[in-house]
Amino acid sequence: MAEQTTTPDWTCTRCEMTVSWMADVEQPELPATWIEEEGELYCLACQRDMAGEAALAAAPEDGTQAERNQIESRARVEFELRRKPDRPDSRIASACGSSVDAVRKARARLGLQSRTPG
Repeated sequence: MAEQTTTPDWTCTRCEMTVSWMADVEQPELPATWIEEEGELYCLACQRDMAGEAALAAAPEDGTQAERNQIESRARVEFELRRKPDRPDSRIASACGSSVDAVRKARARLGLQSRTPG
């Protein structure tokens, strides 16, 4: 009987997305964009969401829904800028569901130079 090999997989604690590699591929310790915090694994999408949620938790509760949406969006963009500041503005905007203008404003707030595709 042939020996069956198992491949590691990783499951995000929040969204339960699972990723794995084929058995004949070198296995990373974690997928490149994932993090482990306090024994929990988080995919990149959930990391962005968590950044937005943290900003909302720190925001005044009496803000309008539009203000709260803006706070959450800013936090997601700023998270992505801190994570990969050399990434083009258009790619960050797309990844965060935001506009290029919002990314440029966030870069200015963080003191980072704007990046255009090149």
